[in-house]
Amino acid sequence: QFTHNNIFGTHVLLESAKLCPSIKRFIHVSTDEVYGEGEDFETDPMKETHILEPTNPYAATKAGAEFLVKSYHRSFDLPIIITRGNNVYGPHQYPEKMIPKFANQLLRGRPVTLHGDGSNTRNFLYVKDVAAAFDCILHKGKIGETYNIGGSNELPNVEVAKQIMKCLGLEARQEELITFVPDRMFNDLRYTINCSKLHALGWTETTPWEEGLKSTVEWYKEFTSRYGNIDSALVAH
Repeated sequence: QFTHNNIFGTHVLLESAKLCPSIKRFIHVSTDEVYGEGEDFETDPMKETHILEPTNPYAATKAGAEFLVKSYHRSFDLPIIITRGNNVYGPHQYPEKMIPKFANQLLRGRPVTLHGDGSNTRNFLYVKDVAAAFDCILHKGKIGETYNIGGSNELPNVEVAKQIMKCLGLEARQEELITFVPDRMFNDLRYTINCSKLHALGWTETTPWEEGLKSTVEWYKEFTSRYGNIDSALVAH
């Protein structure tokens, strides 16, 4: 499914764009996962020129799609720009993703389901900051270039779970509300990216982690009923 969606789907869009002479920008949204795993917590943040070393099939298909995008720029002069971003979070995100998933599990009186021992870290970027980054890249980015989009909120997954509990006033019940489930087949330790190239265009992260997380959890408290039955999204993957 990843191959079909990420590679073939991207190819279809590239072919369509190639036939449209009025296109001024083709922004391809990739992921920080294409760099592969940050081997330890001393690893330098990865720049856009870092070799791609995806470790799982999803990341490999995203890397494959990038090569197709670059080839259309070189072969057909398609005006492409590639972005590689950290994890996005915020209101409206479908509850299969970690932060809304944990919030919705807790709101339903269920324990959160952490992969492995919960020590893997991720860097989270609030959705409004991501939108601002795309706006900046769309108008100021250079054709043919790649830009990392990253935040400064690297946290272990278990700490994210605890902070969501705090937002919901459940910190006293942490021990009973945290469960550990089997880890994914290859779950990268961390992704760390250098965003100085994007900062040079004028973009900066503006939403503090605590503020963004609180507003996100508050949104789900009020509007989670909009999704209807989301039980299939709340099971441990």
